[in-house]
Amino acid sequence: MKAKTLFYNGTIHTQAGEIVVNSMAVYKNRIVAIGNNLQHDPDFKSYSRIDLRKRTIIPGLVDAHTHFYYFALTKGTVWLHDIDTIEGCQAEIKKFAARKKKTEWILGEGYSPDRFKKRIEPDRHMLDAVTGGRPAFIFSKDQHTAWVNSRALELAGITRKTKTPPGGAIERDASGEPNGILREGSAYARVFDLIPHPTHKQIDPLYREVLQFAWSQGVTGVHSFDSPEAFTYFSRLAETGKVGLRVNYYFGAAMLPELHDAKIYYGTGTEFFRVAGVKIFADGSLGSQSALCFNKYIGSKDNYGIETTSTREMARLIKSAAKLGLPSAVHAIGDKAAANVLDAFETAPRADFGARHRIEHLQLVRKKDLPRMKRLGIVASMQPSHCPSDIYMVRKYWGKLGSNAYAFRSVMDRGIDLAFGSDAPIEPLKPLEGIAAAVRRARPGSRDILHPEQRLTAKEALYHYTVGPAIATGQQHCRGYLLPGYPADFILLSDDIARVPPTRIYDIGVLATIIDGKVKFADRSIDW
Repeated sequence: MKAKTLFYNGTIHTQAGEIVVNSMAVYKNRIVAIGNNLQHDPDFKSYSRIDLRKRTIIPGLVDAHTHFYYFALTKGTVWLHDIDTIEGCQAEIKKFAARKKKTEWILGEGYSPDRFKKRIEPDRHMLDAVTGGRPAFIFSKDQHTAWVNSRALELAGITRKTKTPPGGAIERDASGEPNGILREGSAYARVFDLIPHPTHKQIDPLYREVLQFAWSQGVTGVHSFDSPEAFTYFSRLAETGKVGLRVNYYFGAAMLPELHDAKIYYGTGTEFFRVAGVKIFADGSLGSQSALCFNKYIGSKDNYGIETTSTREMARLIKSAAKLGLPSAVHAIGDKAAANVLDAFETAPRADFGARHRIEHLQLVRKKDLPRMKRLGIVASMQPSHCPSDIYMVRKYWGKLGSNAYAFRSVMDRGIDLAFGSDAPIEPLKPLEGIAAAVRRARPGSRDILHPEQRLTAKEALYHYTVGPAIATGQQHCRGYLLPGYPADFILLSDDIARVPPTRIYDIGVLATIIDGKVKFADRSIDW
């Protein structure tokens, strides 16, 4: 793409109210004009021209909840998503282990007992049978449960005498021995922390792989909740201009003492990599039945979920982060967790220092808590693709309370700002599929809709993948819109997402992705 380029004869959704134009001028890495029929304006006589041929341009899509660095690491692990039997998982793990040295860890992602044809919780013996004595750590699909083998338990010193840590659970067999299932970070950290960190040389090709994939999906930016190692890695890339998309980074709250010592404030970084806040966990997840709820899980004896951080401790962490100008993004999936988070925010400073406080996921929330959320100015950071994926579990474990699950319409109608994402790698990094999920609330090709009254329009969902993430990070003045002065971050689509029938959103193709005025991805049919 040339330094001066004029796009014309298209449909360009600026996201500024109802403003839709047919032409846009770009100079180097900035948008300099939008309007209709700018190809006839003498001011742009010197601009190279690209005929859009009635196709559609939208702002670059931003995924407001990813673990992008970790997503890259998963490309070097065994991938168990969509395998629907425990035997199938074992077979994949065995093939993967056979390629590893005897001392190497076997790492994996994505098993889900609730998605097996016959529900079964795995145990350490099932892993022992296929890992050949190598230590193994396999995350469940929701990453709130770890399936580990006997060797891993041995290395971590987890035995029948090990006490269950606060905010976690060590599952045990009938004799009291740990059975290899560890729920929540406080339980699995002793194993996870033993896993050797990969070198930058090992990560680089994996990162390039996920970067190329992100571009192919129209992703121009992400909010990434990752480890301290990720901060070091992203910082190195930023120094050499190789981050590849715009990353807003959230530290784990455990890093707050180090952040104070280093004086790392909100906005520290560059145009492509900046610190945006801290992440706190209030509870677990639906898939692991550890999301903290007011009502017990259907079919359980006395399970209400797990409180991973107390309200008092959350308030302390929020206040500590605020001293650095850092807003807090708090993971809360159950309705009790959401209420606890709001209690914590009530006692802490309002986020008037740029970015906004957020509740991550908000998968189950009482309607009566929404006005308080609006009053406190909290952003609802939600992941539409979880909705169709979790329909079975919502009905099985939450029952009638499922009417308060993934309440996109209720949240939006209360005037609460939404920022949409995927939670990649837990769900695919595919924002267009996320938009389809928010619009349909059903799996592709299925008519089984989860509470259709909570559906959004495609235009609304698109806003929450463009402007919504910018609002969440305090960047709406320079991100999310296609307006003069804004960066040239935009994508070309095969169809107008605001006009196609809901069932056809899944068929829309990304034809080109432009970040900072540079073409990062282009379909073979496009020659820019």
